[in-house]
Amino acid sequence: MWAAVYLYLFVSALFLSLLLTPLARRAALRAGMVDVPGARKAHRRPTPLLGGLAIFAAVALVILLNAALAFLASRGGPLAARVPAGLSPYLAGALSAFPRLAAILLGGLIVLLLGIRDDAVDLPPGRKLLGQLFVAVSMAALGVRITLFIPSAFVGAVVTVAWIVVVVNSFNLLDNMDGLCAGVALIASALMGGISALNGNCFIASLFAVLAGALLGFLRYNFPPASIFMGDAGSMCIGYLIAVLSVMQTWYRPAEAGPLAVAMPLVILAVPLYDTLSVVGIRLSRGESIFRADRRHFSHRLVKLGMSARGAVLFVWLVSLCTGLSAFFLPRVGWRGGAVVFVQVAMVVSVIAILEYFGAGKNGNRHEGG
Repeated sequence: MWAAVYLYLFVSALFLSLLLTPLARRAALRAGMVDVPGARKAHRRPTPLLGGLAIFAAVALVILLNAALAFLASRGGPLAARVPAGLSPYLAGALSAFPRLAAILLGGLIVLLLGIRDDAVDLPPGRKLLGQLFVAVSMAALGVRITLFIPSAFVGAVVTVAWIVVVVNSFNLLDNMDGLCAGVALIASALMGGISALNGNCFIASLFAVLAGALLGFLRYNFPPASIFMGDAGSMCIGYLIAVLSVMQTWYRPAEAGPLAVAMPLVILAVPLYDTLSVVGIRLSRGESIFRADRRHFSHRLVKLGMSARGAVLFVWLVSLCTGLSAFFLPRVGWRGGAVVFVQVAMVVSVIAILEYFGAGKNGNRHEGG
């Protein structure tokens, strides 16, 4: 039954995203929200933004419409008779969770609007960070917190705020080639949703199914060569949703999984986090601002090794899937098995870093970060 629910939500979001993305493209062209090619940009022609608006709208509409249907069905009448018997007991729980879900969507809307403003006028990094912190702190204040076996609510809140801000910026930085950010986010959503489903967390699995459907629909237009970009609005909003849903998911169940299960999000998001750390490290080593945009990202360095832009995107997707799949083993192994998983992920990332380093030296660009 729940497999059918996930499929229904996924297809609904996919359909809406396919429908809304061309509308967002037209709106961007009319509003002049266009990304013009430049020295640090890979695209060669002006490309409309606002793809993030289509993704968020698809997610929000599917959630709100189905919440409305659940509310109407809970009040009885003809609609209640059409609800499958297996789903009826879950209606009350879904409705009770709606206030928190509405708050999460409101936070996503704020992040989206912040990103749209940044796409339009190029906001100072500090102002963007303040907006992200405001939303992250608000979520922690509403009870969306990481515990990590620490009884202190304050420590949990601080870790949660840091996690949300880091993931938001990781996906923001990852959006540097056609289809790259959307594809990695789709893989992460599918993996986290699959783990949620296996853990019996149907509510979070349903939300990840919605997000995955919206991302796949957008990817139809964003796969290289892209006809629309998600912009900072989309990349930050996607990062926010993945970060918040990963916090809400119960990764550790004492009767079913070991404590290493809490590290699953880190393993699934190893590639975006690696890209962020490597780019920040390169900028710091050169005495540059960590907020200064450049072409030193993971994907850019792969292109300098001789890959095509599309090949680099597909390679990053593959690495994301390879490292992310390892997360499924963490709840089922002990500390030794967990160490093997972590070492495996670290070795995959290290091989990439070594190839980048020596390839950069061969091309004479080592001091340019690849």
